[in-house]
Amino acid sequence: MSTPRPIDYKARRARALNELGDHALLAMAQPTAQRNSTVEHTYRQESFLHWLTGFEEPEAALLVLPHKPEGERFVLFLRERDPERETWDGRRVGVERAKERFGIDQAFPFHTLWEKLPDLVGTAKGIYFGLGLDEGWDRSFIRFLAQHKGRFGKKTTGAKLPVFDVSLISGRLRLRKDAAEVDRMRAAAAITHAAHLRAMRDTRPGMNERDVHGLLLGEFLKGGAEMEAYGAIVAGGGNACILHYRENNAVLADDTLLLIDAGSQFDYYASDVTRTFPVGKRFTPEQKAVYEVVLHAQKACIAAAVPKATLELVHDTAIEKLTEGLIALGILKGNRDELIQSRAFFKYYPHGTSHWIGMDVHDVGAYYDGGRPQPLDAGMYFSVEPGLYFDPLDEAIPKGFRGVGVRIEDDVLVTAGGNEVITGAIPKEVAELENRN
Repeated sequence: MSTPRPIDYKARRARALNELGDHALLAMAQPTAQRNSTVEHTYRQESFLHWLTGFEEPEAALLVLPHKPEGERFVLFLRERDPERETWDGRRVGVERAKERFGIDQAFPFHTLWEKLPDLVGTAKGIYFGLGLDEGWDRSFIRFLAQHKGRFGKKTTGAKLPVFDVSLISGRLRLRKDAAEVDRMRAAAAITHAAHLRAMRDTRPGMNERDVHGLLLGEFLKGGAEMEAYGAIVAGGGNACILHYRENNAVLADDTLLLIDAGSQFDYYASDVTRTFPVGKRFTPEQKAVYEVVLHAQKACIAAAVPKATLELVHDTAIEKLTEGLIALGILKGNRDELIQSRAFFKYYPHGTSHWIGMDVHDVGAYYDGGRPQPLDAGMYFSVEPGLYFDPLDEAIPKGFRGVGVRIEDDVLVTAGGNEVITGAIPKEVAELENRN
């Protein structure tokens, strides 16, 4: 794996300044989360704060002040050095080293954030903030607004300090990926590729779903990923009809399918891949028929995902092809367009086809612009994941289809001339899946 190009955080912050105008921005760190007793969940920084700084510690915030003079625009609040706590929890950057280490203008202890915030924000025309990340911080932010109004309310007219959702600015900045980001997404995809190949090669009837999950995790870590990009779905047989199946703890039976939805995170960038294959050596006739419908739909969707198209068009393409397939399978009867109009497909395909991918597996970025679907453009990165799911208990369909769940998902990068399926080398043709050992 080649070394990814370095990320230019200074250039990212300059882009943020241009987007903000005279509005301030307060980006908060991800709070720590208690797992149980005295044990915390593995920490991962909030994506936008990391995107702006590369800073990975909790109890931190970045304040961006475009209306201030140069040299006063980027203010990092972070934990102070504490040798005793560092012995237990790891090294801290500390306030004294932060300016040089991260190229910011000012640094203060995190516990001073809410006290200093009113005067630092001053006469900004508004502020971007992410409500809902932490209840305590939300309350502190509301108190800050009242304090700011008391100090600066008479100097402005109209709304004293309009508040905007930070995801609006974050989405505009992060929607199109640059070359350094694509390097990391390729690395995440390569690690995910190896993990899916291992699962395909080693899966056998009689194994537990958890055994397969363990194979995936081992390949992720061996390949250099920090962690899963999301909790993997390892769903055998009818469990594949539970869209967000989480138990991953059932025995895999011969003559059933295994749906694996799993991706790695590499240097904070996600991959998101789903493959479905026989637990044994071959698809049953009904499984193969369903699989080929979904594969045909996915290929049509990918072909449609080009510059100036939209994710809405991609989804419409999936609905059309899946509905045609359901008619061919004898599951639906009637005219295709009328069945689409009545949403007859929804029973078997109840989710969307695409979502943005980046630092978050469901990444920020608008899906609509001015009420119209966002046109696709070079650098946009998203999933294409049609599927069909047949309830094991649904006696209205032929027995051979019951409990069959198929989803096929790849990560697609829009290019100037079309698109590139970054995860496309992971096997998905019927012949590949039946001869994978």
